Amino acid sequence: MSDRKPQEFRTNPNKDYIRSSIDKPAIHQWRLNVQRELHYLGLPGWEMLDIVEWQNYLDNFTTIERVERQQHLLFLTANVRDVEHRLHALYGEFDEILRSGRDRYGRMPRWPYDLINLDFYGGLLYSDLARPSALRKLVENQAAHQRSFLQIMTHDLRDGDRGHEKRSFLSDVRKALARDIPALASNVALDWYERMDTPDAARQSLYTNVFFHDLGENSQFLVNCRPATVYIGTGGTKMIHYVTEFIFRKSAHRAVSDQSLTDILNLGVHEVVGGHVRTAFETPFFGVS
Repeated sequence: MSDRKPQEFRTNPNKDYIRSSIDKPAIHQWRLNVQRELHYLGLPGWEMLDIVEWQNYLDNFTTIERVERQQHLLFLTANVRDVEHRLHALYGEFDEILRSGRDRYGRMPRWPYDLINLDFYGGLLYSDLARPSALRKLVENQAAHQRSFLQIMTHDLRDGDRGHEKRSFLSDVRKALARDIPALASNVALDWYERMDTPDAARQSLYTNVFFHDLGENSQFLVNCRPATVYIGTGGTKMIHYVTEFIFRKSAHRAVSDQSLTDILNLGVHEVVGGHVRTAFETPFFGVS
């Protein structure tokens, strides 16, 4: 069982800035790339602020809500905004709907999607690893339809990593560097990620972007990650935000993205403060000497 508890989403100026000034330009470009309005799957909250902000780029949209009262409010918002005819609403836990293929009433997502926006309560890792399993199923469903997609994901940094998943992951990164770029295998820069005083946002960003790469490439997607963005959400919660492109390339084997492991290591982490984006903290640079 996970330790996630339902709560009501509230936006704040940092989140509003990310939605309009980081996500919206990326969605605009994705809309130009695919040359059609975007079929959306997401966790928008009852106010549907992302759908309202991005509505000019969207076709029909599927929402997932797990709190009954908030789903009623979502229907009221859709009615007021005159978008109810474009809404396909699912009720239940995102993780369970993705893994089982149905919501609590037996309704199914309408695959495939062009834009996926996952604004989670809680972190990415829990003892049951349900969320990574659900994300894996999501990518597999998109691959079954051979559909490229833009994924936006936000979660807080209070990860329930009780199985020390990230510690094991850093060991795997070191092994991968030893295999692919022997000159970097003993790079002391990687030790920085294992230090107690290193911001966990650095480890989380690296873990998640490499996780996305592995998921996508194993399902024939070329994956392009952008620097993660951290910000303070409502109530002082520390949040982390990702924008990732998954571009399908049919092949008989695993895809190989242009973006390498060292490219991901060198992405760094941004932060939003007072309506501006800046470098959150200095991260080591990985390069072959």
